[in-house]
Amino acid sequence: MKPMPAILFSIALLALICAPVYGQWVKVPAGGIPRGADGKPNLSAPAPRTADGHPDLSGV
Repeated sequence: MKPMPAILFSIALLALICAPVYGQWVKVPAGGIPRGADGKPNLSAPAPRTADGHPDLSGV
């Protein structure tokens, strides 16, 4: 292989390997979710509100 295609191939291979590895972080809890004492998400918690009192659905 010539140097330039080898470098591009290496970068593409690195990108393809890194994407699935990042998806393996299943045990890291998402921030901003109200949780109960046992650590499980509180699904009956009220929706976050904006300054004017409307539900904040910006993360949806």
